Amino acid sequence: MAAASKWNLSREDIQAAAKDEREMLLDHDSDPDEDMLFNRPNTSSTEPNESKTDSKMDSVRLQIQEVTEVMRENVQKVMDRGERLEDLQEASDRLSMAGHEFRAAAKKAQQRAWLQNFRTRVILVAITVTVVVCIIVLDIMVLYLVLR
Repeated sequence: MAAASKWNLSREDIQAAAKDEREMLLDHDSDPDEDMLFNRPNTSSTEPNESKTDSKMDSVRLQIQEVTEVMRENVQKVMDRGERLEDLQEASDRLSMAGHEFRAAAKKAQQRAWLQNFRTRVILVAITVTVVVCIIVLDIMVLYLVLR
């Protein structure tokens, strides 16, 4: 019997949990300091340096989004790998059980063949002994009749 997997979760459960966790991490894990850093209030007048800073901030935001997407993909790949590993473990367990069953069936077949071989030899020895005894008895009877 195959060993039960460690978790009894469907693919939909895992995807829903991943979506919930992703939303929680992205939407609700923002510190006030981070908000101030990424969404800082406009405190000065429009200057050429400020537009340069804003473009740098946009660039940083874009990089953060790219890294976040890569990490999401990596997490999904890890989850898929875990599922494949569980499938491989189940297949390995099934193969192991089939191997044990085969070994037991082979041992029984070997015992049956040995028993059949033994029976055949016993029957051949019995027939040979019977023939020899019959020949000896017939010789004794012939000798008895001749000597009489």
